[in-house]
Amino acid sequence: MKILFITPYDNNYRYKSAFTKSLSYMPLTMPYLAALTPKEYEVQFKAVDEGVQKCDYEKLGFYDVVAITSVTSSVNRGYELAEYFKQKGSYIVMGGHHVTLMPDEAAQHADTVMTGPADRIWREFIEDYANGAAKKRYDGEHCDIGSANIVPMRELMQKSKYIGVPTVIANFGCTNKCEFCVINSFWGGKHSARQVNDVIDEIRSLKSKRILFLDPSPTSNRAYAKEFYRALIPLNIQWAGLCTTDVCEDEELFDLMIESGCIGILMGFETFSEASLAESHKRNKVAEYKAAVDKFHQNGVSILGTFMLGFDGDTKESILKMPEYIEEIGVDIPRFAILTPYPNTPTYERFDAEGRIISKDWNDYDSIHAAFAPKNFTARELEEMLVKVSNECYTLKRIWKRAVKNKYGGLIKLGVNLGFKIYNKKVEKTLKREWRKKA
Repeated sequence: MKILFITPYDNNYRYKSAFTKSLSYMPLTMPYLAALTPKEYEVQFKAVDEGVQKCDYEKLGFYDVVAITSVTSSVNRGYELAEYFKQKGSYIVMGGHHVTLMPDEAAQHADTVMTGPADRIWREFIEDYANGAAKKRYDGEHCDIGSANIVPMRELMQKSKYIGVPTVIANFGCTNKCEFCVINSFWGGKHSARQVNDVIDEIRSLKSKRILFLDPSPTSNRAYAKEFYRALIPLNIQWAGLCTTDVCEDEELFDLMIESGCIGILMGFETFSEASLAESHKRNKVAEYKAAVDKFHQNGVSILGTFMLGFDGDTKESILKMPEYIEEIGVDIPRFAILTPYPNTPTYERFDAEGRIISKDWNDYDSIHAAFAPKNFTARELEEMLVKVSNECYTLKRIWKRAVKNKYGGLIKLGVNLGFKIYNKKVEKTLKREWRKKA
């Protein structure tokens, strides 16, 4: 049996487009699916990540199964690929966030759709397919990833296309209920953590002193996080990952994070408006932003802060002041996105009920386009402000202040800051080209 895995491109994430190698890390969906495939079928695998590579599919030959994983912004390309390979006689299976949110739509293009986590249902599908009895739909209602030691087959991916830091996931899922987020819809507000010893063994096998953890919400299960960070300490590694601002409230957890080798954190601040945080059910407290950043800085940890534009509480004035606020709280690497109402999320349903969804072209759901009508300005003005605040945050003067003057992480932070400066310029070029076409 031959299986081809494809991660389709979108407007943003595609070969030689906005993303550069310095911002691209190895995804683990395809390596995990390969590792989950029962060994008795002796499958030959091929993986294509269109975000970092170009592929001449005509030269690949025939594959029995083509498995496509899509987010909303890449699903149109996913459907295009599905039709292409279906005409060649391949069996098409689709999964991922968008398929979970819109399974009936995806079923019009695929022979089989998968919703939710695939760890259990992928094995079931492979066995059914091998026996000529594959079902139209498989629902991953829960995740069993912790019940077996599954190590992703990283050798499927072209390592040279990504940053040189291996990616690892210990704790899948998220218990937060942010209104705009697809992760909660995908995982059902639940955790599924791997056995700590299994993760530690995997990290040892990678023989790398730096690790990037992709866990979407690693510290919301605090008991597990503490156990895991304690187990990391003897490895003497450095790592970066995600967490929320409230980690600073638990001194034991915070100290263990630092002692285990934390050098970088991605933190979703999203907005400086308490009203917008309440609107999106985000549990941040604006008054605590600076103290949280300072606490990490005092322990040598850099902060990549994400910010979202377009909440109902936003005004032109509040958005255009964001570069100043970001400098005040001391974020090392800021990243901006337009609020995106992903289908079948509470945000989409609210905007749709209010008649504010202005595009149902999934290509526009890529965090740089406004797919809805904002409350206090136009969609075009929102896109223009994304460009403006991104450029203002990434002047050479601000990059120098953030990345070079600090005592720690200078070269790494400088590289990532310059990477985002290049990314922002490419986004600006894309948007301006589209604005001219619409004029």
